[in-house]
Amino acid sequence: MNIIQLLEQAQIGDLDTCRECPLSPKRNTSIAFGTSCTDHGLDWRKESLANSIFIARDPANTTPQKTGRLCIVHNSENSTDKTAQNSFDLWKAAISLNTENSEASGYLKKHYWINSIMHGVTDKAIMETARKHCSKVLQAQIRMLRPKIVIAAGTDAVNSLYDIGLISRDWQAVRRNFHYGAYMEKNSSWVDDKSISVYCTYHTSAGNVNRTIPPLYKPFADDIEQRIKKKVEANKLENQDLITAFLSKYHNTSYAPHQGMRYLLNHWLDIGVGIRTAYKDAT
Repeated sequence: MNIIQLLEQAQIGDLDTCRECPLSPKRNTSIAFGTSCTDHGLDWRKESLANSIFIARDPANTTPQKTGRLCIVHNSENSTDKTAQNSFDLWKAAISLNTENSEASGYLKKHYWINSIMHGVTDKAIMETARKHCSKVLQAQIRMLRPKIVIAAGTDAVNSLYDIGLISRDWQAVRRNFHYGAYMEKNSSWVDDKSISVYCTYHTSAGNVNRTIPPLYKPFADDIEQRIKKKVEANKLENQDLITAFLSKYHNTSYAPHQGMRYLLNHWLDIGVGIRTAYKDAT
């Protein structure tokens, strides 16, 4: 089975793991499903390998529910999709989207988006059961795409990677030292003895950025700001103007949403190093 067949069967609930899943489309109507954008990201219908994979939660109540497309570029154009807008701002600042630079644009073209829960509905009570069923589909995609970098955003993404054995700690463990930066764990034996670096961070939803993360920023604000400064200086990025623009846009360290985004920038600067290094090593 290739990835096209896998996703086609997952969409209609025809995989073995879908049979008992409470979110199977065979049990639900008007259920959301999304696949990674091939316009801006990896063209997985033609290419077999990804440099990086980003794992979020589920496609319910977001742009993919309407478009069927997982993509921070397209979806950030939706004025109500704060998750995509926040993610795109972080990507541009920490990883780069200088379209005049073929290497920088290549970071995105070798990138793949996926949800830890393949389908989405508004009934959150059944999401954990669904996540466990969907972890097998997640595992299959990672094995097929063989990424060098995996980014797990939030509880469900991290716990799914823990369940399939890609990382050794669950969400409660990895989030303990998030003020230092993204949690990173390297697995050197998961796919054909190829090394995969996993970065764990918060999901970029408005709820997280505006409410959950700001109280975590405040006690470590000075340390986080120093870390951001040192990471920016150490990276010597070609997109310094984009980082400057990010810090200017989210300049108010007393305003909760800005605190949330600066906290996440400290994570994404770590992730950016991983993505750029892996891409350069492969080219």
